[in-house]
Amino acid sequence: MQYEEPDQPTDRPVPSGFWAWVSRNAELPAFDRLLFLLYGVRIIAILNVVAELGVADLIRERPRTAEELAEATGTRPDVLSRILRAASSIELFAELPDGRYVMTPEAESLASDGFSLRDLTLFNTGEIFTTGYAALMHSVRTGEPAFDKAFGLPLYAYFDEHPEAGELFDRCMLQRSRLVVNAGDLLSTTDFSRFSRIADIGGGRGHFLGEVLSKQPHATGVLFERQAVLDHAGPLLEQFGVQDRVDLVAGDYFAQAPAGCDAYVLNTVLNTMDDARAETVLRRVRAAMGDRADSRLFVCEKVVSHLPNKWDYSKLIDLDLLMLYGGGERTLAQWRELAARADFEVVTVPARDSSPWTALECRPV
Repeated sequence: MQYEEPDQPTDRPVPSGFWAWVSRNAELPAFDRLLFLLYGVRIIAILNVVAELGVADLIRERPRTAEELAEATGTRPDVLSRILRAASSIELFAELPDGRYVMTPEAESLASDGFSLRDLTLFNTGEIFTTGYAALMHSVRTGEPAFDKAFGLPLYAYFDEHPEAGELFDRCMLQRSRLVVNAGDLLSTTDFSRFSRIADIGGGRGHFLGEVLSKQPHATGVLFERQAVLDHAGPLLEQFGVQDRVDLVAGDYFAQAPAGCDAYVLNTVLNTMDDARAETVLRRVRAAMGDRADSRLFVCEKVVSHLPNKWDYSKLIDLDLLMLYGGGERTLAQWRELAARADFEVVTVPARDSSPWTALECRPV
């Protein structure tokens, strides 16, 4: 069940108006605004608990009381009721007069089906982020990944030792890819009809490539990834009906890229790297293109606003990349400079009205 707008007939309550409160109180005293920012750690903890317990899935089935939810999740009803009270105050759920909780629009993406962000929520609110960000000062002082300092090894080495965390990360990247394709609307601004063979370098389980090939029935593809990721790619490619047109190729994009393609995609790969490592990957793609002047590279990334004081959520995501990898987001000028260092020229930058996501089309030079 989903929360409805109050002008529609319903017996459900109007939530406390958290978002309306935020917008109405833009002129709060400066110290109050700072205090509000400090609530962030509490909100992160609430999101982690309700996502891990699967509260949204349970409430979507039918409205439930805190006692019913506690019984279903193996938690203490008196404590869970306090979590739900706090969650409802920020409109994650809504509480009915009889004590039952129902869904709000914000809660829909916490459910495990549909357009779900549950895995992204679990990853962004879990130990990797909370412990990693606690060591952010290490990155500030050295430029190195805070994660390595906090956990004693790089992120992917950590996944090798903790495969359940690596599995969550892979699911998180799949949800992120869906978010990029839908929210960023990249496919409507990028023309892949010109190409007959498309390589997705570091393409995860193949969501982006599957979306592209499902709209280009004439084309074939190469999914280039770590073998551990490719092992899980088949079912997703089957969902798109393109499994017979995709070659799964295991490899390391720091060492090589597959030859014989006329289009290459690097979808949120380079932002995990500093400029030196990113240039190495770009040069491997450039070498794979050879002397084919009609080949193109599409770098699907966020382009950070260069304007000072301008809100742009990618300026926050930039810090995630610093903490986890030592990488970061880039402005358009920085993307052009990086491409030029690897013998590419950025020739097309689709206009982005509301999203920082874009596909930078690059030609070999």
